[in-house]
Amino acid sequence: MGFKGVVMKKVSIAVSVAALSVAMLSSGGAAYAQESSPSEQARDADIIVTARKRDENLQNVPLAVSVETAADIARKGLRDIADVSSFTPGLTFERANRYGTQGGSSRPAIRGMGNILGEPNAQVFIDGIPYSESILSFPFDLVERVEVIKGPQAALYGRATFAGAINLITKKGTNEFNTSVNVRAATYDDYEANVMSRGPLIKDKLFYMVAARYYNFGGMYNNTLDGRSVGGEKSTNFNASLEFRPSSDLSITLSGGYLHDRDEVPAIGLQDRFSNNCHFDNPGQYYCGSVHTIKAPTVNISGLEGLAGGLPSAPGLTRDGYRASLAINYEVGGFKITSNSGYFKTHTELGYDSTYQGATAIDQLGVPGAPGYVRPATNGVRTGSVMRNDVGSREEIFTELRVQTPKIADAFDVMVGGAYYTRRRPFEERHYPGANGTTTPTIDSGTDRIDNVAVFGSINWDITDRMAASGEIRYAEDTIGNYKSATDVLAERKFVSVTPRFTLDYDISDTSMIYAIVAKGNKPGAFNSDPRFPVDVQFAGEETSWNYEIGSKNRFFDNRLTLNLSAYYVDWSNQQLTGTYVFPDLQTRGYIINAGQTRVKGIEIELQGNLTDELSAGAAYSINDARFVKFDDTEAGTLFGNTSVAGKLVPNIARNQASAFVNYLRPVSDKLDLFARVDASYNSPKYAQIYNLADTGAKYLVNMRIGLQGANWKASLFVENLTDNRASSTVGRYVDQLNLNVPQYTNANPAQNNAPGTTNQERAFQIALARKRQFGITLAYNF
Repeated sequence: MGFKGVVMKKVSIAVSVAALSVAMLSSGGAAYAQESSPSEQARDADIIVTARKRDENLQNVPLAVSVETAADIARKGLRDIADVSSFTPGLTFERANRYGTQGGSSRPAIRGMGNILGEPNAQVFIDGIPYSESILSFPFDLVERVEVIKGPQAALYGRATFAGAINLITKKGTNEFNTSVNVRAATYDDYEANVMSRGPLIKDKLFYMVAARYYNFGGMYNNTLDGRSVGGEKSTNFNASLEFRPSSDLSITLSGGYLHDRDEVPAIGLQDRFSNNCHFDNPGQYYCGSVHTIKAPTVNISGLEGLAGGLPSAPGLTRDGYRASLAINYEVGGFKITSNSGYFKTHTELGYDSTYQGATAIDQLGVPGAPGYVRPATNGVRTGSVMRNDVGSREEIFTELRVQTPKIADAFDVMVGGAYYTRRRPFEERHYPGANGTTTPTIDSGTDRIDNVAVFGSINWDITDRMAASGEIRYAEDTIGNYKSATDVLAERKFVSVTPRFTLDYDISDTSMIYAIVAKGNKPGAFNSDPRFPVDVQFAGEETSWNYEIGSKNRFFDNRLTLNLSAYYVDWSNQQLTGTYVFPDLQTRGYIINAGQTRVKGIEIELQGNLTDELSAGAAYSINDARFVKFDDTEAGTLFGNTSVAGKLVPNIARNQASAFVNYLRPVSDKLDLFARVDASYNSPKYAQIYNLADTGAKYLVNMRIGLQGANWKASLFVENLTDNRASSTVGRYVDQLNLNVPQYTNANPAQNNAPGTTNQERAFQIALARKRQFGITLAYNF
């Protein structure tokens, strides 16, 4: 698409408006999101994190924590967690999760511990409050700091932190009035505007923050059936906070926000069965190697429009979300008492063509290339059940109270706490009318229920001036279930867990330390909520892990060089993975099963240095070698003659990740600086399934930006994905519903005929289309 005339015209208009707005603002004020010199970036290393529920220096906390500060977010142009994952060793995140198909949630994967259905293995938090809905439209201009905490965090953070936690700390009010305007305009009708104001209502006592964001993305692909745009996104966000400090030892912070997403149908394509190139003797055949680059999606958009019966008047995603939180911090007699409570509620509707082939528009009754063949009356393309409207909501309530003692005998302190969490998630799969005008009945999966209560504690002991030890433990009870109002049936089970973590660290010098960790991870069981599932597959059991880690954090050359290293080993048992259940009418649905044992071995390296007063650079690398050691699968037997998949890599995980940056800042006058930056990252191919046959291909990403800044303004030009790499962020095995059950005699390639006696299993692969190369500008002003 490039710089087409219409896009350039819109970009020029946006730039002119932004520049005029900036010119109208008063001069003066503090610098906004400025690039900093290497010496200033060295001070950035003195970051305070809350990874262990207390304020600690990043380089002193004995945990593997990767941090992106507000300054980092501005330097790199990060806009969401998916962008963060490109430059964070050990973290992967799929951008397609914005859509939340089948009630999906944010699904980060840390240190190779990924999954496809069910609870994610790493939890996202906003200001310490768990947030399970898609996080991709949360405004990053609001974020003060992103903490990616690696390894199991159940002892202090609780459920769903089996592999780690991601905590987004938002900006709050300050004692100085400050208003910032941040504008971005890029190709593909990509526009974003953020406005934030914060300051004191009563100096030293009462502070406010208000922020608003508008985001529009026009999409990068056009539908092959009608030429309409696919993958476009729109978001509107409003956030605010109010902090009251009546005294030096008490603070009360109330914050909240609203988001509205309105997106086009997702930019997802399908590689059909006729691309399969291996295992032709298997009922569905397979594809071996990196999947094809799909140039444009093929979906039946018009078939999703303007229908009654509670279905949306337009295809795509509609999401409304609300959040509110209350944090109270009180210090008395050296004791720190913290209360943190939050509420989230979202409602989501997604109208989409689940064939990802436009099958209902191409031929709803027959099969292309098969003259005279008529689809069976129960076929999903014929009945219209493949044209879906997923309707769901998610309501979460969380509260935590903890007390931390002062130092006792100048040697140790203790923290104790309790937490309560509840979630309700009703979900329905509705359908559009089929070829005969009838509509497939709604699949009401009822309301998934989670209730969690926990008590936890920790003790930190300074053994000597240089050696310290800590122990943490949590006792939790999870009640997992599902209620179906249509039948008044409640099915639930209770899972009890005890998750300890032990840490020992030693300061080699004032700037170098080593640490060792032993921790247990636990993930409660899961409920398969489709009402068609028989009772014996409704529940999946809990999974557990033992994690062993050693690491070192170091600064050299007067803090000009930072080197952090960690190595870990995970013994993972009873892993929750995805199986395919075939119903009597030959329809299929994924469900959660427990899958034996997995071993994860890995290393992570982060290096950053200030080469000169004007030039800094850094690099990061991780290897996440997550392999099954015990897992028997029926289809593996038909593929390989052996049901065991031992030695195969866990799917949807990049085994190797690497990133690097170079940052340059040079004053060109006493009031003007020139800056330039290059960020590059690499993710090795991710497999679509446990058989390690089809993969995404390697993902290379290069971003560049150059600009000028003054005392209170900043302007830059950028290019993202410079090499226009089209490797997908994720690939999943699927079914070719357009060409389902093609009679053997119609197939031009006999090797791809259905295996005798099999139906409904023709293998295809679902591919999330990559973001293309983009050019654009950013303008920021602070006053």
